[in-house]
Amino acid sequence: MYRTKVLIFSNNEPPAILLKVIRKSGLNVRVVKTVKLAFELVHKKAYRIIFIDATGLTIDLQETIDRILKIKNDTVIIGIIPRNKGIIYTKLINNGIFDVLQKPLNPVVVEASLKRSLYVVKLQRVINENHGAEDSNNKAPDDPVSDTDIENLGLDELLKKKLSILFAKQTHKKIVNLYSIVMPIIEKSFIETALQLSNNNQIKASLLLGMNRNTLKAKMTKLSIKKQ
Repeated sequence: MYRTKVLIFSNNEPPAILLKVIRKSGLNVRVVKTVKLAFELVHKKAYRIIFIDATGLTIDLQETIDRILKIKNDTVIIGIIPRNKGIIYTKLINNGIFDVLQKPLNPVVVEASLKRSLYVVKLQRVINENHGAEDSNNKAPDDPVSDTDIENLGLDELLKKKLSILFAKQTHKKIVNLYSIVMPIIEKSFIETALQLSNNNQIKASLLLGMNRNTLKAKMTKLSIKKQ
């Protein structure tokens, strides 16, 4: 059974809450404290989710993110920053980071962030599996997504079915950079739905999504989600 590998890069001891949440999820986790080893592991190992603790970081957080994404551009990166540190959320999110957590960590927020990260990793696998599949007839499947599918299928199954149709329709084309196309659509739908369910109250929506309000506002800016 595939188990997602998680890497924590921290010059100091990583937050105990973070370790507890990750281990509770049954994931493989490794902690590194040096820049050199961190980049070596990203290059050699299939770490899908990386937590970067900015506290005491010996190089700039954005520089660290850029270097990791240069090695593997679909890595899910979550930054951890002190509450009083003047880092602009929008800048981080617009430049490759998936989420930002503030110290002291809240276990509920950490767990929600990890769940969303795992969902992204799972979606990446679905995309890769479908991208590698061949359609002998070069035709789209005859079974479109129906109302029954929407009601009864799990979200991952529904996405896989929809992606299968997408790939089958485009087997004659060269599909590139699909992750950067699909993920903003998925994430925008999540946020817009949360805002709708919360009567456009950003505080309630951020709690529903399990993310910091500043992170939510930054993502709304990035995804061009207008305030209602």
